[in-house]
Amino acid sequence: MRITFILPAPVRIPMGGAKVVYEHAKGLVRLGHSVTVIGPKRAGGNVRARFMQSAIWVRDRLHGVSASPYYQAEGVATLTIPEATRAHIPHADVVIATGVQTARWVNDLPAPKGKKFYFVQGYETFADDKALDTWHLPLHKFTCANWLRRELEQTGEKVLGVAPNAIDPSEFYLEQLIENRGARIVALYHRHPVKGPDTLIRALQVMKHDLPELEADIFAARPPAHRIPAWVNIHVRPSVQDLRRLYNQSAVLLHTSRREGSPLVPMEAAACGCALVATANEGVQEHFHDGESIRMVPISDAESLAQSALAVMGNAEERKRLAQAALESVLALTWTDSTRELERIIKA
Repeated sequence: MRITFILPAPVRIPMGGAKVVYEHAKGLVRLGHSVTVIGPKRAGGNVRARFMQSAIWVRDRLHGVSASPYYQAEGVATLTIPEATRAHIPHADVVIATGVQTARWVNDLPAPKGKKFYFVQGYETFADDKALDTWHLPLHKFTCANWLRRELEQTGEKVLGVAPNAIDPSEFYLEQLIENRGARIVALYHRHPVKGPDTLIRALQVMKHDLPELEADIFAARPPAHRIPAWVNIHVRPSVQDLRRLYNQSAVLLHTSRREGSPLVPMEAAACGCALVATANEGVQEHFHDGESIRMVPISDAESLAQSALAVMGNAEERKRLAQAALESVLALTWTDSTRELERIIKA
């Protein structure tokens, strides 16, 4: 089959949703399909769209972002088109929307453009207050998480299946024994409020006050927009090798999001032996269970997050137990199995 994924824009920085798309694209190529990933430069030709495109271009230049696509995959065609209109999206047997904006674009395509699907990867009201309206578009729907499937079905929508997120064991794996970790934490920083940057910064401050020898690394797709404590190491767009090293030298991953579909960072960190301490969003509960493979605290509760992380670091046996259980949870999931499920869905 000719299969096309539609992204919201050309992807030139790390993005979890785009990484998921490329993992499935690679898998579908291995299964014998012809796969294209498309990113439109703008949603349409109006003045606001052109202004936004210019603003993004300026920001990318200031942040040293390459003009080349961030993700590439052998056998997968990456195509940048001027705008998301019928004239610019080529025909395919299957066209898959990957987000709230793209669902509307795919819905507007004429029938000859191919069978139309909606890969629901999150509860995207943080990006568009009418995001849930797109759930009711006449598209074939599947998700990356069981909790999203339940949410969709509660609105009366039919969901064809779940293609769960996984990690690539050739990218993220143990390089340092779980028990050989010092007082060091790692975390993803993102400026959007839904990612909890305020919770992260406050938790770091509390932890450093109570544990002066604490060391911390944060990584981000762009330079932080918040003031980060001077003692924290900041890594902008680290390579996979560098990110794996950050995970492996850390005892605990802090995860501060208020809402996630099925976040990759906790899974990557778990594969590298981190114990997980997180705010209890729905997505992080998809694969990890509080008290068994993760410590969870109420969303936005920075003080509880800090104290839970300190408690885990202060109890070597507890940290090892949590980290080992989380590692086993992620090793049970593979992109191969997930992509085969995606293929079953689109064939059905």
